[in-house]
Amino acid sequence: MVRLGRDYTNCLVFEYLGEEEKRSIEKGELELESMSALAVVKAKRDIERQIEVTLELGMNHIELDADPLNPYLDFDGGRRREIKKAAEANDVTLSLHLPYSYVGGSVCSPQEDDRGVAVELHKRCIQFAADVGARYVVMHPGSAPPYHRHGRFHKSIHDSLLRSVIELGRFSAERGPAFHLENNTALDGIYSEIEDCLAIIKEARGQGVEIYFNFDIGHWFTRADFGKQIPDPPEKALEPIPPDYLKELHLNDYVPGEEIFHPPLHLGWGLLQRGNLERYARLVKRKGVEVVVLETALKSIEQVLGREELLKRESEYVRDIFEAAG
Repeated sequence: MVRLGRDYTNCLVFEYLGEEEKRSIEKGELELESMSALAVVKAKRDIERQIEVTLELGMNHIELDADPLNPYLDFDGGRRREIKKAAEANDVTLSLHLPYSYVGGSVCSPQEDDRGVAVELHKRCIQFAADVGARYVVMHPGSAPPYHRHGRFHKSIHDSLLRSVIELGRFSAERGPAFHLENNTALDGIYSEIEDCLAIIKEARGQGVEIYFNFDIGHWFTRADFGKQIPDPPEKALEPIPPDYLKELHLNDYVPGEEIFHPPLHLGWGLLQRGNLERYARLVKRKGVEVVVLETALKSIEQVLGREELLKRESEYVRDIFEAAG
């Protein structure tokens, strides 16, 4: 049975605001980005609460998000053991999303000093993941300015990313978590296409490194806003990916033309309607995927205030679909 879980993004942040801050959100005086700036670290810190909510939603996996802002590298050995014990006691498995913005985006930098700093940051995060018993870690392929995305510059970026993936893949394998490369969005301009990510993974595997592909279908849908085709049905994009490249997948949707990322799946705003998700679930099962992580984000004050019911309904919707797939 495929495990279902969540990366809670901004879904629990409201709980950690002060009373005046909550009233400001309710009145529309603060936008959702400010809500996260004020309390996302507190929400990320309370992993026991994430476990509690996950169990209430009938799921059994959590992906912790180490992108800034996050508190995880400050956790001492005792706190890390507490997290591992709490997850194991509740049969909740863990994964860690490695940093992908700021320093984390330099894993593909052709400037070796920059790349080295990013890799060392990722290693510290992978060690945290291993210490809390995480089964998987996930890395974005990095970022580059538009004028570095072509010709010889792109070759340098490719070579740098490959070095990072090999180094981090080996580091992670020695400590336990399965290392994943995830596709960027088309807005990032590099490594948003499936074949580009698979090429890196294939090269790394050719050097004896155990690497997997975390295909983020919502990220891939962003190609529609750059004049590229989405197949009909859109979940067909998953079909050509070799099963032995897959362990964890990210599941989220996208609304082309409006740049709406990660809307609640049960609302049907994007390309993944129920029939699409049913076929997606069957594909996931056939390919032997171990865990699917929902990355829903709240999009309005109304959704923030109704977050408990929204998460409940979306979770039931997705669980029903995956249970029917077997």
